[in-house]
Amino acid sequence: MKYRKQIFAGIAAITLLANVGTSVVAADAIAPSATNNSQTDKNNQLSDNKVDSDKNNDNTSNDVGTTDSTNSGQNDTSKIPEEPKVPTVSKTVFKQLHTKFKWTAGDKITDLIKLNSPEKRPVTLQKWNGKKYINVKKYLTDDDGSLKLTYPAAWYHHKHSTWRLVSPETSTWTAAKSSKITISTVRRYQIPKKYRQLHMKSLHLKGFYTSPLDKSLNYASTRSDYVKAFIKRGYQYQKAGTAWVDFTTKKPGTSVDCSGLVMQCMYATGIDPSPANPKWHATHEWGCRSFVQSPTLQTVSLNKLKRGDLIFYGRPKPICYHVGIYLGNNKVLHSWPNAGVTVWNANFRPYYYAKRVFPVTKTVKVHQMS
Repeated sequence: MKYRKQIFAGIAAITLLANVGTSVVAADAIAPSATNNSQTDKNNQLSDNKVDSDKNNDNTSNDVGTTDSTNSGQNDTSKIPEEPKVPTVSKTVFKQLHTKFKWTAGDKITDLIKLNSPEKRPVTLQKWNGKKYINVKKYLTDDDGSLKLTYPAAWYHHKHSTWRLVSPETSTWTAAKSSKITISTVRRYQIPKKYRQLHMKSLHLKGFYTSPLDKSLNYASTRSDYVKAFIKRGYQYQKAGTAWVDFTTKKPGTSVDCSGLVMQCMYATGIDPSPANPKWHATHEWGCRSFVQSPTLQTVSLNKLKRGDLIFYGRPKPICYHVGIYLGNNKVLHSWPNAGVTVWNANFRPYYYAKRVFPVTKTVKVHQMS
């Protein structure tokens, strides 16, 4: 019995030792497996991290591309609603423009000017009327901005006139106004200084009638124009049936004597007949003596008479009792007692003296500009 218990105890011990050895062996077997599994997990994690990194790199690359594309799209989009830039506006200037002229009336004034804008542009010529500038003529420049300007006849209806040019603005050029342009008019027909001068205005005498300046006359009028206006005024008295009354020089259709008729014809052409005038004439007989003795009227030979000359009747020198306006072809326009203003043969009575109201002169050409 005692030995049996010892045997069982030995067997149990051996069994226990066998189990312990098996457990150790199992543990050793399990440990490498766990290590391997851990390494595998680690490797798997590194692999996953690499994939994630690659993905991130790809995403980053894609993001960059997308950002560039998006930015590009945004830039393009921003240009669409953006307001167009306002073009730079350049200042318009008139070039090669003459601003001062001294010119013989009736001669053409032209000026080749240019705008600094190389394009077709409208240009308006304006004239100062004493209060404001008024439009006179419109032009259009050539493609290079050049323009040949011709001043209209209005410039020689005045002794002095003022003008300017204006051009409206364009999308790229400002509006422009030229400097003031002045034209000084030189009379086409001028009486020499020692004789009676022409005026371009009506010569009024307060309380007495004086013929107004003939409207056809201007600074461009020739000697022939003045002679025509001088005689025309006499014909107006004739057509109105004006009677002869001594010491009078009144309106057509009323009364006028011979020297009074000559006075009114002078007034109509802008000549002052002083010292003879309607006021003086009302108290002085033989007004024709004032003209025949006047050094301010040109003395001419009887065999060189011209239309518009004055012929005087009576002698001895320098006495005269009658004056008429020579019409040519031996005709005289005059005012005679009981006949009024009429036309007769010039030699109805002897005439002995002749004076010329409008001396024959040469036109001096003046063309100055600056």
